Amino acid sequence: MQTMKRTWMPMLLAAMLCGIPVIATAQGNASTTADAYASNRTSAKAVIWTNKLGYATSDVISLYASVEAKGDTGTYTLFVYRENIETGERMYLSPGTTVAAGMSSTPMDYYGSAPGAYSVAAVPSLDQSRLWRGSISTPGLWHFVMEVRSRDTTQVVKRAFAKFVVSTSQPNPLGADGTDTEITQDTTWDNDTIWRIQHQVFVNSGATLTIEPGTLILARGQNAIIVVEKGAKIMALGRKEAPIVMTCDEDLGLRESGCWGGLILLGTAPMTRGEGRAEGVIPETRPVYGGNDPADSSGVLRYVRVEFAGVDFNPETQPNAFGFHGVGSGTVIDHIQAHEGEDDGIEFFGGTADCRYCVSSGAKDDSLDWAFGWTGTAQYVYIQQDPQGDNGIEADNDSSGFDRTPRSSPNLYNVTMLGGLVADSSSAHSGDGMRLRRGTAVTARNVIVTGFGGDALDVRDNSPALFASGDSSIQASLIIGNSGQAEGMQLNGLGVDAIGTIFAEPILVNIRYEGNPDPRPMLGSPALAVGIAATPPSNDLMLDTDAQYVGAFGDENWLEEWTFFGDEFDYDVVEE
Repeated sequence: MQTMKRTWMPMLLAAMLCGIPVIATAQGNASTTADAYASNRTSAKAVIWTNKLGYATSDVISLYASVEAKGDTGTYTLFVYRENIETGERMYLSPGTTVAAGMSSTPMDYYGSAPGAYSVAAVPSLDQSRLWRGSISTPGLWHFVMEVRSRDTTQVVKRAFAKFVVSTSQPNPLGADGTDTEITQDTTWDNDTIWRIQHQVFVNSGATLTIEPGTLILARGQNAIIVVEKGAKIMALGRKEAPIVMTCDEDLGLRESGCWGGLILLGTAPMTRGEGRAEGVIPETRPVYGGNDPADSSGVLRYVRVEFAGVDFNPETQPNAFGFHGVGSGTVIDHIQAHEGEDDGIEFFGGTADCRYCVSSGAKDDSLDWAFGWTGTAQYVYIQQDPQGDNGIEADNDSSGFDRTPRSSPNLYNVTMLGGLVADSSSAHSGDGMRLRRGTAVTARNVIVTGFGGDALDVRDNSPALFASGDSSIQASLIIGNSGQAEGMQLNGLGVDAIGTIFAEPILVNIRYEGNPDPRPMLGSPALAVGIAATPPSNDLMLDTDAQYVGAFGDENWLEEWTFFGDEFDYDVVEE
């Protein structure tokens, strides 16, 4: 099989990164650049975290790390530093010498070596080890960074981030007395404040809630939920280096799925029943959605994480981490992650909303779900299914009428779906990769499906007929290692000739279920081979037509820095 020819640009470092002058390397021949690309990968595990995500200036902060070579026998340079995200002020740590070691503004490596004499060593072995303990008197947005670099320090091979907020004020409680918070006029939640949600927060029609980059929102309780009503907007404007985090109000290591309700957006775009009511909101008559404006805007979600949400009220009432109800195409959904949701991670109930760079990890039910006539587009979707979860994608039109209109018929491009068998081949029982039923259609291109306990693709009810009619189509997909069956036995409801698929290993860099995975295809992967991937059509302005590879990742691991992964017990530590 011929592999795709690519030109790999050597990394040009920012001035004086880690105290090393800029080294500009000219492009070499194809073999040289390919070798450089291949070397910028490691199987090693590197995870760092602080014991909390938000502190007062007087609080003591503890930094921990777990590092393991995982078969990587190479040698590297290693750096750990603390950085103010807003000012760039950087202080280097040398925890490799002693936990009590101070910090230095002069670059030094993990072992305390200075520029010109950096230590070159194998990846160290650390297991939930404390690297530093102290306080920070300057409020703002901060992170600790661990960098595994090449021997000459010119390439970053792997990075791990631990982001946190230091505030001068006490957390701002909303709903502590058990009453709803009604946002009736334009309001800003700033990142200088840690926001604590304990009951329902409603953004009323006509009002806009703006959330600054890096804002930390802590929530706990069955009724702790954020609802953006019809006619209202949320402008959650995170950045890669400063994501907005909505998470469980508990220290790291102690957070659990279902800790709080999640984020619900209600729009006026069409759905199959004209109007619907979102689950998990009290009173049940209040969260009405649906209408006749496909271009409706509920605002912007950019670099937003919703963690440990999705309270399980009962089998019929389970709000999702992200619930998009009748949300229109005027809404911007760009770089979002649902992590450890008690029910589904991301669900679209009708509407026309699009989604780019969407991540669902650790969902206890389905990672991506849609129903009631969703007709939007999603590109760059990464699904990491919980070993005990259900389906990677569960998709419906309408259970009360399979052919109700508008029919669910989204477009999916560049999707990587990892089932629970990838994490735990002995006891995982995750469901199907894609379960299409109850009259849903789909157009899917450049999809990887691997490691699901059930079928790679399960097409039920009248949905198989939509493939025969041309209303549904799946092409340019890689399928392997699902249901314990070989090739075509991984499909249910359709024959192999009904879809364009290759039964082959995608050969990804690192898909272990721990912090900062790297699901990019390695050189030689069929995901990068010439003639395999489909070119996204240019008539859909949301799509990136350069994504001519199978799966959600090409050269760039766009998960880096703003996402959070791993089982919560991996972050469990005992404070001394």
